[in-house]
Amino acid sequence: MSRTAGASAPSYESAGAWTVDRAVRALATACARESRAVPEVVALTLAPEHLRLHLGAPDEWAPPGWSVADEGRTWWIELGKVQSAPIDHGVAEPFPRLVSLGVTGAGRILLNLAAADGVIGVEGDATRAYGLVQAWASRLTTSPWSAGVRVIQVGFASEESLANLAEAASSLNDPDGGVLMLAEPPQNRDLEYVTWLARERHRGWSIVVLRADDARWRLTVDASGSVETGLLDEPVRLRA
Repeated sequence: MSRTAGASAPSYESAGAWTVDRAVRALATACARESRAVPEVVALTLAPEHLRLHLGAPDEWAPPGWSVADEGRTWWIELGKVQSAPIDHGVAEPFPRLVSLGVTGAGRILLNLAAADGVIGVEGDATRAYGLVQAWASRLTTSPWSAGVRVIQVGFASEESLANLAEAASSLNDPDGGVLMLAEPPQNRDLEYVTWLARERHRGWSIVVLRADDARWRLTVDASGSVETGLLDEPVRLRA
């Protein structure tokens, strides 16, 4: 079964979710006013005083209100500026597939699943990995920036999950794409199909696979809840 994201966030994350949502909408508005595309963002760090965007490729041309660091690999904005930043609600939400990963010494970390050019593998401690992916499925249907995102689960022990990939075939033809989550690595023809779907980025599907045999992003979580992403400079601690 697939689910489409709603509009409300869990109460314990409301303040942080509001800040993230407003900041990325402010970014999209600022970029639109400068007649430039929003950069590809791999991850986002929400700190007590600022919000940082970790870009997929260096870009030193940040719009007004944003500062550049790390030779264009990071853009950041002070949280005090977020509340007063102009928002054009006619501009599309730039990162609807942001998911919360955990925290580091720098702040709360969110990943942009849409930035992965291929399969996103989650492995390591089975219970922790499974719980993380299920948490993503939940957040993608409740975060304010994820309205309209289709989430398809296959092979999970939940009411929303489909039994196999064949049951998801019609939904995977959705021209708007979404997020496909697999509880087991696909095999044979399913593997060929998932590999093809991941490569066809214009089809708009982000694919998350537990214990993936081959993955572009590989997140490894241990029993203590520490996650090595291969994307950030330090491990991320899952939130309790």
